[in-house]
Amino acid sequence: MLTYLLHAFNGPAGLFMYLLLAVAAFATGVVIDRTLQVMRFRVDPEQALKNALDKTDSKAGLGATPLEAVLAAGAAQPDYERAWDAMTAESIRAEQQIRRRIPYLATIASLATMIGLFGTVYGLILAFGSMGNVAAAERAAHLSEGSSTAMASTAFGLLVAIPALAAHAGFEAWARDQLAEIERAATRLALLLPRA
Repeated sequence: MLTYLLHAFNGPAGLFMYLLLAVAAFATGVVIDRTLQVMRFRVDPEQALKNALDKTDSKAGLGATPLEAVLAAGAAQPDYERAWDAMTAESIRAEQQIRRRIPYLATIASLATMIGLFGTVYGLILAFGSMGNVAAAERAAHLSEGSSTAMASTAFGLLVAIPALAAHAGFEAWARDQLAEIERAATRLALLLPRA
């Protein structure tokens, strides 16, 4: 199949194959970026909470991750109400950091599918558009070339779309877990602070 797809880059499907290759390269960049973010944002919630409550350590090392930034915002306030407001405001920025570029993967999956489908339609037009007044041998060649274009575009489109969709689902699940962890830690911190 790989040889078949590589050969399609030189045929009538070439435009679609190169477009899909560009989309695949962009998807790969997003996946690498988000994977590095997952590793960078890894923090022990218990330790982050302890650091936030320890006033001597509250300025050192806090804020490097979204969880730490939210807890630092709350720990800097003197009471429950103000801490909760500060953490709510900071959590909006934290959610933007966590979800950054994840929606691109769903868009890439849809775009790759549509480009593949467009290549399929183009291949079918090539295949059946030459069925008029031409010799049988030439008709068979056009039909074969059009079918090949259609199948290569569809296959490569799905080959790009399926991993992008799977990556989107994985990163979206990670983002939901991170946001839930931030909410849990923020609630615990707020409950430990005095009421106004």
